[in-house]
Amino acid sequence: MKEKRMESAYTEAIANCRLFNDIPKEKLDELISFLHGHIRSYQKGETIVRLGDPFSYAGIVLEGKVEVSYTNNHYDKFNVNHFAPSEIFGEALALKRISYSPIQVQALSDSRILFVDLSYVLVSEERCCDACGFLHQLLLNLTSRMADQNVFSHLKLRILSQKSLRDRIFVYLGSIRPNEQGVRHVPFSQTALAEFLCVNRSALSRELGRMQDENLLLIRGSEYTLLSQ
Repeated sequence: MKEKRMESAYTEAIANCRLFNDIPKEKLDELISFLHGHIRSYQKGETIVRLGDPFSYAGIVLEGKVEVSYTNNHYDKFNVNHFAPSEIFGEALALKRISYSPIQVQALSDSRILFVDLSYVLVSEERCCDACGFLHQLLLNLTSRMADQNVFSHLKLRILSQKSLRDRIFVYLGSIRPNEQGVRHVPFSQTALAEFLCVNRSALSRELGRMQDENLLLIRGSEYTLLSQ
């Protein structure tokens, strides 16, 4: 794991992160410096945050793709979510500077991550600098992002509360907005989808096959179309 300096090549990825909405690009370097931002590189399969590690920094994906997951008391892994360039993970944990991470983060491909210390968002005026002129906007963006995470958590609870696998599938697909043709794009492989739904992959494959046989669902790669429910 090697620390990298800030590079202008990542300006677009950083600017497109929702954390920095409505903040001028020319102010990003100053603001990231204020948040003690630093970039690190990870190889595919490398662990970024281990279960139980301190969680002091939120991560913004600049390159690659990462997976955030947790394990149950039997050490079975349950997928939480995948994050692509310009997406941020761990912001709530980092804001509270959690000393024992309940999640683990792994690189799904060679990746570069910008880490920022969000505890500086809560600084007093006495510790403030020129970059603090954008802290109000940063807080608004952070609040909006955490609201989205709250909605996501409620979706997970709804999914896990379903007694049947079929109902879990319907609840998840129902949460994805279809395009004009009624097609829903699922951003997971079938293995990752099984982890997301907290079910066995073979069981998911069989159930999806049955749903297609019963003309309830049409699957073409990552495109899912609900025909009936």
